[in-house]
Amino acid sequence: MRTIQFFFFFILFAISIKLIAGPGDTTTVYVHNAVDMTYYANYDRQAVFPDGSTNYRKVLMTYTLGCASGGCSGWDYTTQMFFRRPTGTFDSTIVSIDTSSTLPLIIDTTWNVYEVIENMELGRVITPYGTYMANGSNGYTNSWTHRYYFDVTDFVHLLKDTCDIRAFYSGWSSGFSVTLRFDFIEGTPPRDIIDIQNIYKGSKSYSTFSNFESTYFKSKNIDVPSNAIGARIFSTITGHGFDNNVYCAEFCPRQYTVNTNGSVLGAAMIWKDDCGDNPIYPQGGTWVYDRAGWCPGSKGDIHEFEWSSFNSGTINTIDFDMQNYTWSGTQTPSYTVNAHVVFYGSNNFTNDASLTEIISPNTHEEHSRKNPFCGNPTIRVKNLGSAELTSMTIEYGLQGAATCRYNWTGTIDFLDEQEIKLPSLEWQGANTGSPVFSVDIVSVNGQADEFPYDNAMNSNYDVPEILAYNFLMLGVQTNNYPNETSYSLTDNSGNVIFERLSGSMTANTLYKDSIFLNDGCYTLSVKDSGGDGLGWWNNTAQGSGTVAFYSPFFTFLAIKSFGIDFGNELRYNFVWHTVDSIQSSCSLITTNTETVSSIDLGYHLYPNPTSGILNVEIGSSYLQDYTCGVYDIMGNNIYHKTIFKSTYELLQINLKDYPAGVYLFEIRGSNGDRRVEKFILTK
Repeated sequence: MRTIQFFFFFILFAISIKLIAGPGDTTTVYVHNAVDMTYYANYDRQAVFPDGSTNYRKVLMTYTLGCASGGCSGWDYTTQMFFRRPTGTFDSTIVSIDTSSTLPLIIDTTWNVYEVIENMELGRVITPYGTYMANGSNGYTNSWTHRYYFDVTDFVHLLKDTCDIRAFYSGWSSGFSVTLRFDFIEGTPPRDIIDIQNIYKGSKSYSTFSNFESTYFKSKNIDVPSNAIGARIFSTITGHGFDNNVYCAEFCPRQYTVNTNGSVLGAAMIWKDDCGDNPIYPQGGTWVYDRAGWCPGSKGDIHEFEWSSFNSGTINTIDFDMQNYTWSGTQTPSYTVNAHVVFYGSNNFTNDASLTEIISPNTHEEHSRKNPFCGNPTIRVKNLGSAELTSMTIEYGLQGAATCRYNWTGTIDFLDEQEIKLPSLEWQGANTGSPVFSVDIVSVNGQADEFPYDNAMNSNYDVPEILAYNFLMLGVQTNNYPNETSYSLTDNSGNVIFERLSGSMTANTLYKDSIFLNDGCYTLSVKDSGGDGLGWWNNTAQGSGTVAFYSPFFTFLAIKSFGIDFGNELRYNFVWHTVDSIQSSCSLITTNTETVSSIDLGYHLYPNPTSGILNVEIGSSYLQDYTCGVYDIMGNNIYHKTIFKSTYELLQINLKDYPAGVYLFEIRGSNGDRRVEKFILTK
């Protein structure tokens, strides 16, 4: 099925409308569909992908991990998704041997001839400790799922026609399920993909440093295509096993270095230091411990190294070097390794930003620790243009409420991503139903984005709880390690209302603070510097504390209690004494780098798609001038009109003489407000 995707990274939030194929259109292919992975095995499925005749801007793989039909496993196991690449090389094995012939030639021996297949890793996820999901405790059920996103655009020239896709499960007990969805989004990629080659792959035992380096991380010869202009090395290394004196490889950080043609290209740590912030929490096992490149329930860390100093059309070398260590004990450390290099043509865009994610507000389970939410919206933007990204105009807001504009300035290099906090909406109250938050990048480096189809995104969100009291008591009881605990209450702008710092409290003591607040949004944050909450099954020495809101009149009555197995931080966003409906607004904020303004400009564009006549109704609450324009996808102006001193206007724009395709309608008000909307012209 081919659909137009307005907000295509988080597909579940997309609005899908069947349209004529064009930039932004998406073809979706499911490969595995809730396939049970119940024992150590490969779970292969055949996929029928597009035929490769269409250019794709991006290919996204969504890996949905769930419980197997018999329940979730209580252990953390490695799962890997592979593209099974035919090599054109054939090998054979003996099925049966001729034992009766006395001739020199064994004429009745049976051979199994097969094509050699090269596995290329598309993604890696280590399962969570699924004990709670299996038991239906701590808010979990066996219907639990978690989605992971992988950008597999570099494999687009391989993911065509009929292909084999493998899901590998390293577990020895039942189990988890896998669903794989591929979304092929039409358009021009940031740079054309020429070739992709494996460098290192497989599970590697670390017996000694010299053995590991000489056997697994030895220098590899890479045949660089003659037309390659750019290249990027991708590496995922996760460490496993720890029953030895240095707790390697799982619990010891190690650095590795990437060398090309004898020179150091870059280095990275095989270490993930934020397991205590895991969005899948609590878990039954040792989920809070930081690990070598992964956490239980997370993707394996992917490191990227841009490579520009290669020699085209000849053999180059790539060599990884691991930090040396020695160990003794009963369990050999091992590393699951995937490294590949992608060669590209020239850059296709100069000024091109891509909105890749809305972090908050968002109901997506990956961002559960930061949501529900009513503070500063946070988004992630990637620079896909060759020019340094230094400024953007971003419009955002709650659907049905005021739209805000933010003029961002900063620095994002080519292919880098950055989280951006938008100024607060000054949220008021809560709304029922399914509220929607929208973001749109309307200009890049002071001009139109050269590929605007991935600049807009929606997210569904839940509103925070409302605490409708005159005042409350916040109670935090410390455990045996009070120096690890701190907590604070902040308002919507991040101002601290009150706080208790680590080192200021004594052990096993209940601290109660009276809460008197003005209407608005607030955040309670309780932090544990030990990374294992106020209570955790694997550290009984710390004892256990409590966190709760208490009635001001019955101080023994807990109105709301919180779980204490929270890892690094317990974060609770709430609304205090507010009305029953959202009234979002944007107040004027001006600094040396940012402005936010309220937009008093409305319009309605229809029909979309249109076969020739585009109607635009324009309205404003006060008298102002308007400048309107229509542009084709190359930025050529094909319609222009100025309207003077009006509060309402109806435009009927005749586009029958123009070719079918995607166009942009722009409107500017004399108060400085500007809106841009994409529409489709059909024939």
